[in-house]
Amino acid sequence: MADLSVEFAGINFKNPIVLASATPTMNAKMMKKGIEGGAAGVVAKSLFGESGKMGRKYPRPRFKLFDYRGYPGYPDRLPHSFTLHSLEECSSFDYEDYAKDINETKRLIGDDGVVIASLSGATDEEWEKMCEDINGTDADLVELNISCPFAAEMGIKMGAGAVDLAPGIVKLCKKNLALPFSVKLSPQTLDPVVLAKEVEKAGAYGVTLSARLSGIMIDIETAAPIGWGSIGGYGGPYLIGYGLKWVSKAYGVLNIPISAVLGVWDWEDIIRYQMVGATTTQSAAAIMLRGYNISKKWIDGIKNFMERKEYKDLDEIRGIAAENIKSTKDVEREPKDVYVEIEKNKCNKCGICVRSCFYDAITIGKEGAVIDQNKCERCGMCVEVCPNRAPKIRRG
Repeated sequence: MADLSVEFAGINFKNPIVLASATPTMNAKMMKKGIEGGAAGVVAKSLFGESGKMGRKYPRPRFKLFDYRGYPGYPDRLPHSFTLHSLEECSSFDYEDYAKDINETKRLIGDDGVVIASLSGATDEEWEKMCEDINGTDADLVELNISCPFAAEMGIKMGAGAVDLAPGIVKLCKKNLALPFSVKLSPQTLDPVVLAKEVEKAGAYGVTLSARLSGIMIDIETAAPIGWGSIGGYGGPYLIGYGLKWVSKAYGVLNIPISAVLGVWDWEDIIRYQMVGATTTQSAAAIMLRGYNISKKWIDGIKNFMERKEYKDLDEIRGIAAENIKSTKDVEREPKDVYVEIEKNKCNKCGICVRSCFYDAITIGKEGAVIDQNKCERCGMCVEVCPNRAPKIRRG
């Protein structure tokens, strides 16, 4: 039986799945559902400092999905490349009620899961006060949210990745927090790995890479942003490659563990993050759209994969793909043995490959598409656009 347990910042997790700080973790009752659904840990909705009170009254509505539709008659077949746009900001609790809710969460969950408080201040005084309040709770771990993608009044400069601000916050919390903590970083900075290294030096126990991007979508009929009218969080499964890039770059550079969060949609994504160096993996959008119990399906998928590949535990997987990532200068150029072949029985003569061939190398004959190998650049576009997967890359 494969062992899915991991250790992050000295805390044991029964598996690598953690619910990210978002609507599904707004209160104790909801966080309990997350643990019952199979997750090993929950990050509570972020407590903002007093200057962030505006975030305690949510816009209605506050969610918008772009390019998201299920398939008629197949409700479980959901798209993997949609955008979740939101403005949900912070916890609706004040300091005192937030602490009470953390305690209630731990009471409900007990030893079945890890309870992670999330803090986000704008001044030293706010950080100190929040640290003091959380020290008096039963939280297992803390996540410092310096990356909120849509907070307008607080955390913006540090969320944008200012290396000169983040280490100071970490040092302050290191001095005032009695609990281990990770630091949630923004991808909207020149180099999140540089920032991660700086917060490690300042005393962080771990890092979370990374928060969503921020963005808007414009309604061309009204010439205004769709939804609530402002910039908000902007993310979804299409960002998995972006998240994998930064975790892979941070792995081996950092001496503290990484909690990955960006673009997780299925169990394979959790394996992918493990393979580039993550210890735990967080998800919010998938939980919102697929329900709390999706974690159980992910666990089954991970276990089946590990048993099929004969991996005993996640330590055997962690980081194994990082060493296989080449720099662009090392990518093989002009391989002589690569060519494209059309499987005639799959070609329906639709002509899509013809219009996508920049080199005029494809024509449609009586039996289907024909490739002129003297013109073909072997770029692979025809392989990607064909609805029937008739073109195939061959070697030899």
